[in-house]
Amino acid sequence: MITIRDVAKRFGAQVVLDGVDLDVEEGETLALLGPSGTGKSVLLKTIIGLIRPDRGDIVVDGLSVPTLSRKALAGLRRKIGYVFQNGALFDSDDVFENIRLGLTDPDEFGDAAYARERAAECLRLVNLAPETLRKMPSELSGGMRKRVGIARAIAGRPKYVLYDEPTSGLDPVNSDIIDGLIRRLNDELGVTGIMVTHDVRGAFRTADRIALLTGGKVIAQGTPAEFRASEDPQVRAFLERDFASASI
Repeated sequence: MITIRDVAKRFGAQVVLDGVDLDVEEGETLALLGPSGTGKSVLLKTIIGLIRPDRGDIVVDGLSVPTLSRKALAGLRRKIGYVFQNGALFDSDDVFENIRLGLTDPDEFGDAAYARERAAECLRLVNLAPETLRKMPSELSGGMRKRVGIARAIAGRPKYVLYDEPTSGLDPVNSDIIDGLIRRLNDELGVTGIMVTHDVRGAFRTADRIALLTGGKVIAQGTPAEFRASEDPQVRAFLERDFASASI
């Protein structure tokens, strides 16, 4: 379980997070929605310890992330897969080596035969052919790069997977493919997922629960059905603006 309490973060004069409270239950997929620049990705990075909050606490499996030593934080990160916004593949390495970096156990990483077998299995899970292992990132489409990024995130069999704008920059067809893939992986692997996104349609298709972050705070949370029925003016304004041309 992930518990976030009164988390605040500013960069200079800009207040990004201003007392965020949020719980993420084991096994659920939570979509974190909000306008651009409201701190969604910053909040995701505080969970994995890439950014330290100015105030508040993030507790993952009973461990207070901001207080962990470097060694303890490294241990916790072995439980967490992270899908970066643009895939963040290393262009000088082929797909196999990129996925291999997701093996957080040193023995597994060092076992070339195991690493190749696991990388091929992860490619299968994201619906890519085994021969993709030999390709360079420059040979992949945007949608394929996103899927390789997800394959890397699940390579170490994490308990949690954090998705930072997984469909950003993709066309609607590829966005639907990634949304379906996230839903299927979370169901099949039993991981707990947090998906930061500005794609309202994708959030409603993928998440068990949705939280809306705006003004530095989570102002609403609930199931997709509860969001549809919400009479909160800020929720209605956000959904009507971002979903005006689509149907939920």
